[in-house]
Amino acid sequence: MKFSLFLKDTHMKVIEKLKEKHSGTSDQDIVKKYVKAAIQLNDDDLIFGSAREQCGGGCFASEPYFEIEMDEDDFNKLKDVYENQSYEFEEYDSEEEEISKTIRCILNFVDYQPDAVSI
Repeated sequence: MKFSLFLKDTHMKVIEKLKEKHSGTSDQDIVKKYVKAAIQLNDDDLIFGSAREQCGGGCFASEPYFEIEMDEDDFNKLKDVYENQSYEFEEYDSEEEEISKTIRCILNFVDYQPDAVSI
């Protein structure tokens, strides 16, 4: 599934830090690997709970930074997370923005708890 990933500058900084840790890895590969690793934790509340989903720097301040090709199962899992009524995500205009929101939550989680997810 190919889509435009909407990120904020803070998330691009997280990706840059992760790229330093995993040299020779592209932005897209970093995102895909950490999304897959986060999904494999099987603990959505830990990653997407209210403390993680709260907006920082403006909910709608994200911009499309790059296109990403994601595994369809991972994409569908993120879609299910977004649609889960337990998490109080803001409404977005497109599915790309909704999936991007879940990825921003994963990047926030990885930034705050770097040892919790490994690739």
